[in-house]
Amino acid sequence: MLPALSSSSSSLWRKVSMRPLAFEVYTDFSLVDATGPIVVFQYFRGNLWSADSSGVKLMVLSLALLATTHIVTFIAWAYEDLITRFGDLVALDNMPRTALVQLLAIYMVSFVSQIFFTSRIYYLTHNWFLAGPVGILALTNIGAGLAQTTLAGIGGTFSNLIHTEKVTSLQSASTAACDMAITVILCWIFHTKRTGIKSTDNLLDNLIILAINRGAITSLAALLNLILFVWRPEAMIFMIPLLPSCQFYVLSVVGSLNYRRSMREKSGSSHEVPLEPISASQHNSAAVRVTTSVVTWKDGTRSSDKDSERKYHADAV
Repeated sequence: MLPALSSSSSSLWRKVSMRPLAFEVYTDFSLVDATGPIVVFQYFRGNLWSADSSGVKLMVLSLALLATTHIVTFIAWAYEDLITRFGDLVALDNMPRTALVQLLAIYMVSFVSQIFFTSRIYYLTHNWFLAGPVGILALTNIGAGLAQTTLAGIGGTFSNLIHTEKVTSLQSASTAACDMAITVILCWIFHTKRTGIKSTDNLLDNLIILAINRGAITSLAALLNLILFVWRPEAMIFMIPLLPSCQFYVLSVVGSLNYRRSMREKSGSSHEVPLEPISASQHNSAAVRVTTSVVTWKDGTRSSDKDSERKYHADAV
């Protein structure tokens, strides 16, 4: 019995001994966790919300609520493991409810973000063949995320997470694929809108850069989460990219909304960059317009574009 007991204790120790060390690493993300609420505060404080629809305001508020829930449950989980249950190997293997709530908040934030950009793709193109597959990937993400959270709750322990490998892999893969698809499609849309007008092309370049930045960081976090979970699920190191990904998604959406003011200031007053959803009656006004009758370039030359007024949709970033 003693050798068997020793072997069992050794196995349990290997499963949970990495978790306190992992949480010391997670604490380094405290500044990242604060960025989500900060950009939301900037959105409302900077009066950027006044021209947005009720749907966008509600979406930003929901992201703020979910991001705050993510931060609060992270702190509660870390306190429970590092203070209340520290050194108790059996108790450390039990999964607290705060861990499940935090996991669900991450999946919901990623889903809201992906649906937002899916709607931007549709409003830009009115093409379901482009927006549809992205929406399906987003639904796969939240569906697999809900399943993973449910299975983790039923298992009740961190050592049982290894049995959720298939559904977790599906969730991470669909998340990464969705983010990469959003990035590629937005870049293609903005690139096809080029017309040779310098100020407008510069604006489109900024939109392309913003789309690449938002897609790269969220896709990378999802891929790292997948790789680390498959490699060492018991070590919990997959939480290193997973934890800050919640705030990355908040930054990608609300940061894009906040960036409109900077884009307008750089491009001139003739550009409008609304990102809110548009109704059928408002469709003609939700665009970037180049409507000045005379454009003065930096080299002092003038070019009349009154006869070539153009509209460049920038509802998505």
